[in-house]
Amino acid sequence: KQPCRIMEVIEKRDVMLHLPYHSFDSIIDLLREAAIDPFVQSIRITCYRLAKDSKIVNALINAVRNGKKVTVVLELRARFDEEANMRWKAQLEEEGVQVVLGIHDMKVHAKICVIKKREFNRTKQYGFISTGNLNENTAGYYGDHCLLTTNTNIIADMNRIFDFLENPLKK
Repeated sequence: KQPCRIMEVIEKRDVMLHLPYHSFDSIIDLLREAAIDPFVQSIRITCYRLAKDSKIVNALINAVRNGKKVTVVLELRARFDEEANMRWKAQLEEEGVQVVLGIHDMKVHAKICVIKKREFNRTKQYGFISTGNLNENTAGYYGDHCLLTTNTNIIADMNRIFDFLENPLKK
């Protein structure tokens, strides 16, 4: 088994990225690692604004192609990006990604991700929560923060958010 660098780092400690001073590549690398890791079972992520040639989307599509369950909560009401998000929706669904649209009368502006991994009869979860859009182009000039973590309390909260967004009528 080849180790996953980003996952190994955040298993040991949380990492706070301060964009644009730190590279957005760590977020892309985390998703790429999850896409090819044979023990990763699922990826849940919210998307608000994506880059035109999104490396995030490429990683998510690769994850599906590698047998992972991928769920994207996509906010269609991203000012000036509505058409782009409709195209992303179609492309992601065509590739087998489960796309959940935002909830009526609620704008989903969250930037969160949870990666679930099952290894040696143990489930591990990795995640990030960010103030910035998942757009590698704008990450180069907007000031944002992104926490990469395995903290079980934070991950539990993120999973509750995803549970609500995926099944709002059950809550």
